[in-house]
Amino acid sequence: MLRRRSVRSRRLAALAVVAVAAPLALSTTSGHAVTGPVVTDNSYAFTARLVIGEGDSMRACSGALVDTRWIMTAASCFGNGLTELNPGKPPLKTVATVGRADLTATTGYVSDIVELVPRPGRDLVLARLAAPATGIAPVPVSTTPAAAGDTVTTAGYGRTRTEWAPLQLHTATFGVDGVTDSTINITGRTSDDAICKGDTGGPLLRQQNGRLELVGINSRSWQGGCFGTDPAETRTNAIDTRVDGLGPWTALVTGARWGQAGENADASQELSGDFDGDGRTDTAVLHKYAPTASGANHTALWKFTSTASGTYNPVRAWDNLSSSPASWNWDASKSVAGDFNADGRTDIAVLYNNGRQADGTYRTTLWTFASNGAGFDAPVVRWNSGTGSWNWDRSKPVAGDFNGDGRADIAVFYNNGQRADGANETTLWTFASNGAGFDAPVVRWNSGTGSWNWDRSKPVAGDFNGDGRVDIAVFYNNGQRADGTNETTLWTFASNGAGFDAPVVRWNSGTGSWNWDRSKPVAGDFNGDGKVDIAVLYNNGQQTDQSYRTTLWTFTSNGTGFDTPVAKWNSGTLSWNWDRSKPTTGDFNADGRTDIAVLYNNGQQTDGTYRTGLWRFTSTGTAFASPVRIWDSNDIAD
Repeated sequence: MLRRRSVRSRRLAALAVVAVAAPLALSTTSGHAVTGPVVTDNSYAFTARLVIGEGDSMRACSGALVDTRWIMTAASCFGNGLTELNPGKPPLKTVATVGRADLTATTGYVSDIVELVPRPGRDLVLARLAAPATGIAPVPVSTTPAAAGDTVTTAGYGRTRTEWAPLQLHTATFGVDGVTDSTINITGRTSDDAICKGDTGGPLLRQQNGRLELVGINSRSWQGGCFGTDPAETRTNAIDTRVDGLGPWTALVTGARWGQAGENADASQELSGDFDGDGRTDTAVLHKYAPTASGANHTALWKFTSTASGTYNPVRAWDNLSSSPASWNWDASKSVAGDFNADGRTDIAVLYNNGRQADGTYRTTLWTFASNGAGFDAPVVRWNSGTGSWNWDRSKPVAGDFNGDGRADIAVFYNNGQRADGANETTLWTFASNGAGFDAPVVRWNSGTGSWNWDRSKPVAGDFNGDGRVDIAVFYNNGQRADGTNETTLWTFASNGAGFDAPVVRWNSGTGSWNWDRSKPVAGDFNGDGKVDIAVLYNNGQQTDQSYRTTLWTFTSNGTGFDTPVAKWNSGTLSWNWDRSKPTTGDFNADGRTDIAVLYNNGQQTDGTYRTGLWRFTSTGTAFASPVRIWDSNDIAD
C-alpha cells in the first residue's frame, strides 16, 4: 500500500499552496504555457502533452517522459488546489501524447494515464502510461540542483502571445534567480519568454555535458504577455518544483515495481553482503529491464540497505543507461558477492558471456562492481578468457575466501562434458583475488577417471569446519531409484589453503526420498557457533486445495560433517510457491546469526504491473521466526 499523509497534514499543505498561489495568479484548474520559439525537430521529444478530462471539463498540461512508462508532471494538473492529490487512478480520464512536437502530425506515442504517484510536499507527480512509449528517449533527471545565475530552458504546449490553444511545442529561456529546498525561482530572459496556461508540469531543463537534463517541473507563473492575461501584466517570473535529489524516489516508482512484461522477480539475481560496511548484511538485486528504444540491453543493480529497524529503502545503485558499459545483457550474467579488495565492504562480481567467436571459441569475462559504501562503482573487467575458450554456459560460480588471506576469491564449477566412455567430467577452478583484481584461473580439482555430472550439481560456499577458510559444498542429484524414490547426496570440498581436498560425502538421503530438483540450497552460520551450516528451501508441491507447500530444512555443521536435516519451517496453510522464491543468506540484524531472505514473485497484477516482495526468516539460534515481509514493491515511500 502507498503511504498517505494525515488529513491534518493535507490541510496544512493545501493552505500553504493557496497562500503562495494567490499573489502569483495561479490557476489550479488548468496549466501554464511557454511563449518562446516553436520546436521543429525531435530535440524535445520527451515533452508530453496531457489532456485531462472530457467535454467542458477538459484542460491541458505538459510533462516530461522520465522513463519509458512514466511521465513527471505537476500534481496541480490533477487536483483542485485544496487537497493533496491521492495516489492511484487519475480522477479524470487523462491522455498523454509524447514525441509529437506538431500535434497535427501522427508521429510519437499516445496513451492513457492509468496511475498517479504524487510526491508528498511538492507540486509533483509521476504518471504511468498504459504501455511503454517505445522509440522515445526519456530525459535524464538531474542529480544536482540548479543554481542562481544558471540559464535554463522550459518546454510546453500552452498558450502563446497570440494563440489560445496552439498545436505546436514551444520553448523559452529563463534565468535562475534563486533556489529553495523544494523550488526554483526563475525569470524570462526576454519579455517573450514566459510560462502560460497549458505549461504546468512542463520540463525545466539545463544543458549538462552536452545533453539536456531535467532540473524542475513548471508549477506557478505570473503569465506576463500570455494570451488572455491582463495586458498590463509584464512579469515573467515563475516558480518550478525541484526534482534533483529525488533520484531514490523516482527510481523506486519507475523501476522497483518492475512493471513491464518480463520485468518481474524472475528477471532478478539476488545477492547478499555488507555492501556499506556497517556490520549488517544488505541485499542487492541485479535486475533485467526491457530493451531500450534503440534495442540496447537494460540492466540495473539495486541495493536494499538493512537498517536497525529491519526495513529497507531500495535505491538503484547502478544502471547501464546512465553509466558504462552502455549495454549490459542480464541474460549473459552470473553474479556472486564477496569482499574482493578487503576494504570491509562487499563487492559484486559477474561472470559475463561474450558468446562464441568466429573461430569457434567461447569468450567469457569477469567484471567487478566495487562497493563505495553509498553504492557501486561502474563495473570493470578483471579477467578475459582471451584467445582461450571458456564456455560461460558450462560455469557455476561461487565466492569465498578460499585461501584465508582476508580477500574473497571466486571458484567456478566447470562442465568439461562427456568423455568417450560416457563418463562426465567436471573441474573446479579458482580465481584468487590479489586485491586489485584476480590471478589467472587455476584448476584445483578434476573429477578425473570418475564420473561427476555438472548438470546434477548445486554448489554453495562456506567455512563448514570453522578453520577460517571457505570450503565448497555440492548438493548432488543421484537420480531416481528403481522404487521411484529420489536420492540426493551432500558433498564437501574442504579448502586446504592451497586448493581443495578430494570431495567427501557428508550426507545421503538413504532410503528416504529427497528430490534434488525441488531443492534450493544456501549457506550460513544459522546458530552462531562459528561453523557454516546449509539450509534448503524445499518444494513440497501443490496441494489438493491448489495451495503451494514449501519447507525450510537445515543441515547443521558439526565440524566434521553435517547433522541429519531438520525441518525448521513449513508454510502450512499459507500458500508459498517455491518456484517464485529466490533465497539468499546474511546476518541482516547483526546479532551474530545468519538469517535467510527470500525475493518472492507475486506475479502480474490486474493493472499490468508485477509485484515483488522481500521476506525475511530471522534466525533464533535453534530455529527461524515465521517469515516477515520487510519490503513490498507496491510500497512507494520517500
